[in-house]
Amino acid sequence: MSFSPVKQLTLFLLSLILSLGVNASPELKRINILVSDLDRSLEIYERVIGMEVFEIKISKSDSYAYEVFNVPSNAKLRFASLNVGSEKRAFALTEVTNAELPKQEGIKMATAVIKISNLREIYDQILDMGLKTTRIDEDRTPEGSKFLEFSFIDYDGNLIVLYELK
Repeated sequence: MSFSPVKQLTLFLLSLILSLGVNASPELKRINILVSDLDRSLEIYERVIGMEVFEIKISKSDSYAYEVFNVPSNAKLRFASLNVGSEKRAFALTEVTNAELPKQEGIKMATAVIKISNLREIYDQILDMGLKTTRIDEDRTPEGSKFLEFSFIDYDGNLIVLYELK
């Protein structure tokens, strides 16, 4: 049986897609940061920024998080996953108690960059909380869209960048 060139190409592309699998590309699931006081941190991420708590749970003593974050076994962990816009559980806070979190001074090694609305209002609220911020900066994306951004350091030294497309 002979197929037309278009049908042959279609069958080839279909077999290629199937061989790669449905989720062939990397996909970012969530950002998870360590905090010393979950409730205080939720004041920022839930009340001010507008994320929605999906769940809060106490981690078991054999949780994988102990190994991942190099947390001492005597520490207690409480985990909150938060929805960010339509993305379910895209951001997480892991509270560590019974162990002191290291100071995050000097050069910052990582940040979460989060798209928001009402940037200036959120900026004012972050300032009112006494958190360290940068000034609001205006720039353009590589595609030419104008945006505003600023960063802040949360209560535990985590660097967060917030931006709003204009």
